[in-house]
Amino acid sequence: MKSRTKMEFFSDNTKKYDQWYERHQKEYREQVKFIRALIPKGKGIEIGVGTGRFASALNIEFGVDCVQEMVDSSLKRGVKAILADATHLPFPDKFFDFTFSIVTMCFLDDPVPVLVESRRVADLVMNVILDRDCEYIQNIMKERRGFYKYATFYTEKELVGLYRKAGFNDISSTAKNFLTSEGETYRLVSVIGK
Repeated sequence: MKSRTKMEFFSDNTKKYDQWYERHQKEYREQVKFIRALIPKGKGIEIGVGTGRFASALNIEFGVDCVQEMVDSSLKRGVKAILADATHLPFPDKFFDFTFSIVTMCFLDDPVPVLVESRRVADLVMNVILDRDCEYIQNIMKERRGFYKYATFYTEKELVGLYRKAGFNDISSTAKNFLTSEGETYRLVSVIGK
């Protein structure tokens, strides 16, 4: 029996992706609030825009994703989303003020080329991850299911290391702990590079 690819899984489960946020409104609101406080002003693009849930809430006008069903959902939310490979973005150099991703790095086969390409199209590159060392992710790693069976989780230190590998010198990070609705601790980490 042929195993399904990551992209096929995301394509087939676009509605489930959105439904998770519908069932976890507390976490969604906390994440939006955390990111809103850090997101810069200017013209931005969300790399790995998914269904456009975050881009639309954060007034990020543009988005790219490699799954057509995700792009279609983003368009319905008013995001100017296109189907594109994050390692070959169809935009000129420094077209954006910033690029932004939330829980996208863990699904990339190799994050470094995406960071390099993000830097080409924008002055500032921001990524938000779920830190591997938090209770929530540690529990997920014990029994990987759904979207997370395709994830490679990183720590704050590892993500900063990926930025350095991609050629960034001016790097800052911010982290904050939260509790899930079920009472597990999770940590959001934002890394910004120029």
